[in-house]
Amino acid sequence: MLNISKDICQKFRDARRALGLTQSQIAAEIGCHQEALSMFERGRATKLSADYVTKLAGRLGLDLKRLQKEDDASSEDGETSDVCSVLGFCPEPECPSNVSYAVGRRTFHRVTLQRGIYCAHCGEVLEKRCPACGEKLNEGACCSMCGAPYVK
Repeated sequence: MLNISKDICQKFRDARRALGLTQSQIAAEIGCHQEALSMFERGRATKLSADYVTKLAGRLGLDLKRLQKEDDASSEDGETSDVCSVLGFCPEPECPSNVSYAVGRRTFHRVTLQRGIYCAHCGEVLEKRCPACGEKLNEGACCSMCGAPYVK
């Protein structure tokens, strides 16, 4: 699976628009559904497979590896400039900072976003991104991009 941020998805949209192409035209050319392309361009990167993303990048003249390196560099710059200002969560399921709750027969952990490097409750190193896809954190128990639970 490719690690594609919402910012990269928007660069795909901008490149398509700059070429004067519609989502329907591009979707027909690369063989995917227009609806999936629309969701991809709005930041839901998992709506297109790696093969379609590669085809799309080629058609739009984008260098996907370069975009990912630039995105990683900009993310790292934000984290290294002031590590304490970056929000993170404790990956330990038993930590009191993670409130567990049940949905059906599954247990989820609503994470408490904290500032710093270490958890204020148990001292564990805080996770700064989704452990499954690497996307920036959102409030709640699961990643808004890939749907994976932050704490298992």
